[in-house]
Amino acid sequence: MSYLSHLECASGGARFPADRLQNNCCDGGDILEARYDMERLRREVRREDIARGPSSLWRYAPLLPANHPEDAVTLGEGWTPLLSAPALSRELGLRHLFIKDEGRNPSGTFKDRGASVAMTRLRELGAPTVIHNSSGNAGAAWALYAARAGITCVNLLAEDVLGPSLQQSSLAGARTYVVHAPWQQSGAMVAEAAERHGWFNVGTLREPYRLEGKKTMGYEICEQLGWETPDVVFYPTGGALGAIAIFKAFRELKALGWIRSDSNPRLVVVQYEGCAPIVRAFRDGKDDVETWENLDILPGGLKSPTPPGGRAILGILRETGGAAITVSSKESLDAVQELARLEGVFACPEGAATLAGLKKALDDGLVGRDERIVLLNTGSGLKSIANMGKPAAHVARSAEDIAGPDETA
Repeated sequence: MSYLSHLECASGGARFPADRLQNNCCDGGDILEARYDMERLRREVRREDIARGPSSLWRYAPLLPANHPEDAVTLGEGWTPLLSAPALSRELGLRHLFIKDEGRNPSGTFKDRGASVAMTRLRELGAPTVIHNSSGNAGAAWALYAARAGITCVNLLAEDVLGPSLQQSSLAGARTYVVHAPWQQSGAMVAEAAERHGWFNVGTLREPYRLEGKKTMGYEICEQLGWETPDVVFYPTGGALGAIAIFKAFRELKALGWIRSDSNPRLVVVQYEGCAPIVRAFRDGKDDVETWENLDILPGGLKSPTPPGGRAILGILRETGGAAITVSSKESLDAVQELARLEGVFACPEGAATLAGLKKALDDGLVGRDERIVLLNTGSGLKSIANMGKPAAHVARSAEDIAGPDETA
């Protein structure tokens, strides 16, 4: 049973029924969101019920759009750990630093959350074939979950897609294309192919259900903090869907009375210097983003020159008193090593960018050292090995080559 009520344009208020396939047709960059019967949810569902649920994102089934969650398209995604970071805390002079490690998901990234929930709902609604464009990780996730659901998936992947994501998409049976054209054209290519062939476009914010899967990151953060919100969330941002989703979760938990109504966490967006349309718009006081023309970033995530959620994320930044920060590729890769060395967390460069951003935020006085801070690591470093160069290692031909504790290797 679902408490899903209807679909609604978040700002404009236009409503649509939730019992049919529906692409986003809201005006002016508005977002089509799922809405729930909150009155009935408050009466019939308790936080204690959630705690007895499965160790996956489907513990939040009452707050998700599936009519039959017992038949969910799932690979055990979600309920990833919220790790304390004691060594980093000491290094940075912080008291309450946490890492939400999304690299534990089945395909290796947080993209599995959106794929699981959206594919579950789209299968219920009879979606035939789904198509979307992806720099890599989302394509991998959607291919795997489409295979699980028995639905055909068509992926348009970036020309510099990393090997693990390309392999996952191809091996899962998705019809996989590598776009040999400017990446800015890929969204239009998807839209044209979807219209021509009658496929359903599941690109970022082109439908309402991927958002519902990703919002479970926000639910988990609060539950893992004892049903409290953090003070600050650092999020590596490309299309902006993940950050929008987390703050939708916070609003819904407030509406249910499961967290304090006066909880006001701040969002800090982190982008690469070579693709920072949100940071630029925020610093320039704009209400919407403009296309970033010259992409110059590492292969992998955060490749969104015109973020579909740009207008919405700028609103969240201003509403929460947040900030937007750029980091270089080198700073991100250095942070990968620092996270591994100090905390044993092998993060993707996109996720490690939040640590680089945190350091800049501390230098600029944007966060307090006593605040409760959460860094979102959106994926496993195993997905990005090609970005990290040749690892340092010593050569051993016999036991004599192995240095002792008081020797220099």
